[in-house]
Amino acid sequence: MIKITPAKVDNAIEIEVQGKVEKEDLNHFEEFFMLKRQEYNKVNILLLLDKMEGMTLKGVLEDLKMIQYLKYIQKLAIVSDKKWIEIGVKLENLLPETKVEHFTPDNEAQAQQWLSE
Repeated sequence: MIKITPAKVDNAIEIEVQGKVEKEDLNHFEEFFMLKRQEYNKVNILLLLDKMEGMTLKGVLEDLKMIQYLKYIQKLAIVSDKKWIEIGVKLENLLPETKVEHFTPDNEAQAQQWLSE
């Protein structure tokens, strides 16, 4: 399941991933992203993974259909526990035009601040 909400930054989306992502979640993400994309040239994403279980970050990206929208993502802030740092670093190499930063769950406010800069 994913929960998608507007982030505290105008051009950003907050995505909280918990458990498995369903087809309805993907459709909801795509609709929400396209609405935000129509309003802003580039979109920032706050990806909350600290409650996610049994899924890789690569799987999340595929499930969320983010691959086709990468050119529209300016910044991606990944909030997760330390076991995801390694994945975040690898992800940054796949997204040359997207700035990627990792934040621990207790630093979510810093992630939001970084997206606003």
